[in-house]
Amino acid sequence: MNIFWFILYNGVLYPILVGVVFLASIFSPKLREGLKGRLQTYEKLKFFFKEKYISDDIYWFHAASLGEFYQIKPIIEGMKKMKKDNVMFISFSSPSGMNYALSDAVDLKFYLPFDFPWTIQKVLTLVKPKKVIFSTYDIWPNLLWFCKTKNIHLNVMSAKIEDHSIKFRPVVMSFYKNLYNLFDTIYTITEKDKYRFEKMIGSNSKSIVSSLGNPRFDKIFNDSKEFIDSKPSIEHREPIILIGSSHYEDDLNLIPALINLMIDFPKLRIIHAPHEPNHKQIKYIKDTYSKFGHDPVILKDLDSIESSTKEIIIVGEVGFLSKLYWLSIITYIGGGFSSGIHNIMEPAVASNPVVFGPKYHKFYEAHMILKLGGGFCVSDSKSIEMTFKKLLSDKPLLEKSGKASLNLVLNNIGSSERIINGILLD
Repeated sequence: MNIFWFILYNGVLYPILVGVVFLASIFSPKLREGLKGRLQTYEKLKFFFKEKYISDDIYWFHAASLGEFYQIKPIIEGMKKMKKDNVMFISFSSPSGMNYALSDAVDLKFYLPFDFPWTIQKVLTLVKPKKVIFSTYDIWPNLLWFCKTKNIHLNVMSAKIEDHSIKFRPVVMSFYKNLYNLFDTIYTITEKDKYRFEKMIGSNSKSIVSSLGNPRFDKIFNDSKEFIDSKPSIEHREPIILIGSSHYEDDLNLIPALINLMIDFPKLRIIHAPHEPNHKQIKYIKDTYSKFGHDPVILKDLDSIESSTKEIIIVGEVGFLSKLYWLSIITYIGGGFSSGIHNIMEPAVASNPVVFGPKYHKFYEAHMILKLGGGFCVSDSKSIEMTFKKLLSDKPLLEKSGKASLNLVLNNIGSSERIINGILLD
């Protein structure tokens, strides 16, 4: 380990980070839940080993939250299928992963322990993993440093990095260069990511960098197989626009455009699913539609939505959005006017042309779907209306764009098998 960075991180950076998080947890139930979970991690692990005798290899995966888990899930399940005695641990940094990540292939899930030297050494001595595998990012220095002192293989999968990432700034790059050089293998999503990581770690690095793709495409495709065969294609679906995971900033631009579209297309229906369907956001959406003379209904389960014939449905619960895409012919994915777009793969596999706001540049899938012709970027209410109108008025374009969306997924499946082989053989 690099002594300078070890002292700086443990003497200054990490204590400050932990202090800030503890203070912020006073106002955040999620942060409090995560901190409490970290305090219980070692006892949870100790209880597991007390209850079970483990004679096979332990693979410790780490995901920041639920989104990163969906990249790991097909890998864990594939490895378990190849050898059922492989032991699969997965740690999380956030409650979303701990509370909602589900897979029969996971033997134990727990919060990532605090990244103090004594905590990490204690946990690694207990677990003795064969490999520690990170998803995308959320790498922790002491966990990396002490894995290397114990000769534990380190891997990061689905790794990505932007050209203008803060990781390329002089002092910050020195820190990350030190960390990424600790990895035995780095599996990137794209060839461009591979080039950037090679640029960061330098030509003398012992890390093996490979471009193996994004296994989340495999998960999306596998989860959708039954729908691909059983659900009607978009030319045989009702004229429904689905608004998926919209933020307040999206709704400001969307709703006026949708109101105008319903005048021009009287049979058009809207299913509007806010990213966080709390009382405040649902009330805002409902009141805004009502101001224009419409009467939306709020429904909270899939069966009610599927059977409803209401002109505007507001989705009041989470957990089944991926299934709603199969009802619609066009999807707007939220986040593009605020923090960045949400998952476009789920509407793509349902053959929906996907419309999104201008903040998409950090997402490789968005660039690909635009290039294929299945995606459309909009910048304001007027361009939203024009884009929807063009797709609704031109059936051949709608169908062509829908097929292009599906091809985004079909062209990118197969990553899981490559990553599994890499983890097992590298």
